[in-house]
Amino acid sequence: MKINNINNIQKIMKAYKANKTEKVNKFSLKEDKIEISQKGKDFQFALEAFKNTSDIRENKVNEIKNQLDKGIYKVDNGKIAKAMLDKSTIDWRG
Repeated sequence: MKINNINNIQKIMKAYKANKTEKVNKFSLKEDKIEISQKGKDFQFALEAFKNTSDIRENKVNEIKNQLDKGIYKVDNGKIAKAMLDKSTIDWRG
């Protein structure tokens, strides 16, 4: 089989490729858009507020410091033991 007029075929292929590229470019011009729900915004607000709060209760620390300075701080061993057992992962009650 002999193909005559290869130049015309090359022109057609070139035009086809250019047209294909143009369609892709038109499609890619659309912009994506997202919108965060109100629940997501509320969560983000709460998360930021949590990040900005201190883990240290300043008033409690100051109260204990004052008691230590005055020599009146009393350790409640029972409270400490109970708190330790309550937070323990082992059930000691059997």
